[in-house]
Amino acid sequence: MKRKPILISAHPAVLAVWASLTAVASLLPAFPIVGTGVTFSIGNCLIPLAGIFFGPVAGAIAAGVGSFIGQLLAPHTVLFGPLQFTIAMMGAFGAGYAMQRKWLVPALMIGLLGGIWYLLPNGRAAWATPLLYLLGFAFIILGWINSRKDDPLLSTNRGKMAWGILCCSVAGIVVTQAMGNLWAMLFFELPPAIWNTTLPIAPIERMLFSLGAMIIGTPLLIGLPKISIPVGPIMYQKENETDEPEPLEAPVKQDSETKP
Repeated sequence: MKRKPILISAHPAVLAVWASLTAVASLLPAFPIVGTGVTFSIGNCLIPLAGIFFGPVAGAIAAGVGSFIGQLLAPHTVLFGPLQFTIAMMGAFGAGYAMQRKWLVPALMIGLLGGIWYLLPNGRAAWATPLLYLLGFAFIILGWINSRKDDPLLSTNRGKMAWGILCCSVAGIVVTQAMGNLWAMLFFELPPAIWNTTLPIAPIERMLFSLGAMIIGTPLLIGLPKISIPVGPIMYQKENETDEPEPLEAPVKQDSETKP
């Protein structure tokens, strides 16, 4: 039997439910974004979990659809116009590859977005802003070290599993931060003084969202497979089980002699 395509590694109904949860969570405010009048929402915690639960592609779709609907439900959370949902897609995409232990992908995403930042004149003026991305690199390295021998998301040690979710979540959330910073610079051309003001606050915000993702995600990663909803790395184990070759039928023995 052939392996299922990556886009349907999770059932579309499950993706729709997660997108709905993300949209509804956008109505729950977390804390304001300095200097904008816009607030973050609890939905930010669910964005990396989409990638961790469903993989990079399916997770990005679920996060993108949920964030887009959330923009319509909660316009007070919209800072970058109708394309703001692309930030969520990027974050889930990076967290999904981290879940697969392909840590190089979110590292390259953060590095690429940080490099583009320095191509902008105002970005070079606010040169310290990408220092926040070191938080993402640090947890990517820690996640890689933690997952070299075995997958922490499949561990029976709940503390190790929670730590694995935290590392994947920080990787995805720092991707959203890097993408959001570029959008903010292109849309508003904020002066360096604004960026320097938010720099001490941003790591605290990112860690709070990551801890929220860990607190929400750990019991779900444990419980959902128990009710036959595979999420996380166990999805690919289920696919591998279905990839076993089909047994060959025994040849039918035919009589070589015919009776008169």
